[in-house]
Amino acid sequence: MPDPHSDAVRSATRTVEELGKLFDRLWASRSPIRTAYRAVIRSMKGANVRQAADALSTLEAVMRVVIPDELRKSVDVGLDQAKRDLTIHGLGDPVIVPPTIIQPAIDAALTTVSIQTDRAIALTQLEMGDEYTIGDDSRQGVLRPTPVIGAVTFWMTSLSSIAYTAGIGDKMGNSRRQAVAQIDSDTTQTCLNVHGQIVKAQEKFHLTGTPRYADDMIRPPFHRGCRTQIIILPEDQLDEDVTRSMRREAIEQGKKPKPSAMAGKAHYRVVGHTVQEFRNGRWHKFKTYATIREARLGAAKLNRDRRS
Repeated sequence: MPDPHSDAVRSATRTVEELGKLFDRLWASRSPIRTAYRAVIRSMKGANVRQAADALSTLEAVMRVVIPDELRKSVDVGLDQAKRDLTIHGLGDPVIVPPTIIQPAIDAALTTVSIQTDRAIALTQLEMGDEYTIGDDSRQGVLRPTPVIGAVTFWMTSLSSIAYTAGIGDKMGNSRRQAVAQIDSDTTQTCLNVHGQIVKAQEKFHLTGTPRYADDMIRPPFHRGCRTQIIILPEDQLDEDVTRSMRREAIEQGKKPKPSAMAGKAHYRVVGHTVQEFRNGRWHKFKTYATIREARLGAAKLNRDRRS
């Protein structure tokens, strides 16, 4: 017997997994953003003002290509979810989404880059030294890819939800929205609490727990690194048994002890290497912290931020 509610929940879970793959590629050491930053950092070593301006201009030009391309992928993920869900209900293809919906996100993400490049050129003009612009073994400089990748992943989550909602349009009629979190050991208390919550079409989700950006929000991301998505269902197809099952799943997960942050291959996001590499003695080649203990603590914190 067809179960559209369960099918829609599975569709949202697939969307989360697809976004996760996009995120992992962005955080990888050879991602386009990290590669561009490595190139500009090499060019900035000992650079004068003119050389620095040329290098930073090249970085901004590359980001104007890379960032929109990555954000468009998240729009496609959201539209694919809309197509799957409309197919479940036999409602045809998604509504055509205007490409302009992506522009505010592009502008916001590029602002993160421009803030860095403006600071870097000012520091170069003031002859403050490379340790301020590109960093050294004991500190990070103002030019670093992690804030940019963080901004891009934030907007990717947001755009996938926006594209999904726009693709559904009003085809569901009198509909409701439901939050669907990725339930695992990395799920935050906020997303455990909101998992299964149902609201009206224009109603905000009420959030409790930590971390969270606000108490009431219209759509994910609800916090940094949020993996929650939404589904839209006709009111008469909501299945209380499915919702109760979702709540039980979240409650049971919340009772489980959190695994050690150092378990497995938690990623040291500053340099894109794993804790296992630090344990194997390779950490010193990529040292940003003064001691291996600091490196491990930094890896754990950054991994929690990324996956929470």
